[in-house]
Amino acid sequence: MNLIRTANADDIDKLIPALLELRPHRSAAEIRSMLLSLFKEDFKVIYIGDDSLAWSVMGFRIFNCLWSGKTLFIDDLVTMSAHLKRGYAAALFDWIKKYAKENHCDHIALNSGFNRRDAYRFYLNQGLFVESLHFGRKMIEL
Repeated sequence: MNLIRTANADDIDKLIPALLELRPHRSAAEIRSMLLSLFKEDFKVIYIGDDSLAWSVMGFRIFNCLWSGKTLFIDDLVTMSAHLKRGYAAALFDWIKKYAKENHCDHIALNSGFNRRDAYRFYLNQGLFVESLHFGRKMIEL
């Protein structure tokens, strides 16, 4: 299995193509700007790839909640379509479960869009449960 790397600001350009597959409503410039801000907020990104391109990317953070305790929240998990079915997402997920244990997290959580049925199957196979529905709305619409 390829080496799992931890990204920093110098790696943003190699992360953008994969993140654009997951977040097509964002531009490369938006993702670059947002990642620069997120890295300052202790957001972390791990990836599998080579020196020029991340093929599979996971972005996450740790925070505390009354309902779940110390929670590792996965914001983004994507494997580029040209690199699917190679075990990259499973390798990242194995890494993150170990990381959560090492960091004394009580819970792992993520949200997944209703249209991502393959992702549901993957998350269930990783041992996660459907615990709730996430509700939200853009503030500009309220």
